[in-house]
Amino acid sequence: MKTSTLYKFIVLLICSTLQAQVDIQNGNLDAIMLNQGASKVFRNAKNQGKQIQGSPYLQKMFGLAKVDNVAQKYYMRYNVNADEFEFITPKNDTLILDKITDFSKITFVGTGKKYELLDYTNDGGKYMKGYLIELHNKGNYTLYLKENISFYDGKIAKTSLEKDMPARFVKTDNTYYFKKSDKGIVEFPSSKKQLIKLFPEHKAVIESFLKENKVGFDEDYDRIKIIDFLSTL
Repeated sequence: MKTSTLYKFIVLLICSTLQAQVDIQNGNLDAIMLNQGASKVFRNAKNQGKQIQGSPYLQKMFGLAKVDNVAQKYYMRYNVNADEFEFITPKNDTLILDKITDFSKITFVGTGKKYELLDYTNDGGKYMKGYLIELHNKGNYTLYLKENISFYDGKIAKTSLEKDMPARFVKTDNTYYFKKSDKGIVEFPSSKKQLIKLFPEHKAVIESFLKENKVGFDEDYDRIKIIDFLSTL
């Protein structure tokens, strides 16, 4: 009896895998998501029964997008707070795209904005898997940007001197990361001290470069200059 049940399970697993491969080849993104059972019709739990200020999206409207390894284009939007993509199926359901390597690159047709699903390490040393935007590439180095929107719970005033604070989404500063081909993706340094700490063997030449070129750490064009400089070391 146990052997028969195990056999049926293995057959079912094989069939499911083969079907997923066929769906990828045919570009049926919605069929893959539903077949896996990992993504259901989208519902934003935080918005149910609450008045929330702000938005988890930088772009609320769905835009036409191309997903890697999928022939068909889908209308999609990026939930920055949740770090996930939502897409509309031909049946007009809204699904959440699973974080699958096969679908790691997403490009919006109208704007050309490109997201890539990548493994990286945040400033606290925590391993993450999420969507980054490539800003610049030179030699073995790549500069990435991570968009951020934070969620804050509402607060009820405890005294007459206080005011109720509604739950809200707030756009926060972008986070920058960079990759050296043999060291993975880590947070981009925000100061000369941090940069030298990453490359102590090049302390003198880094200090000279930053001083002579008046390079800071707060603007994208300066970060790009630093990437170009690092590629020469």
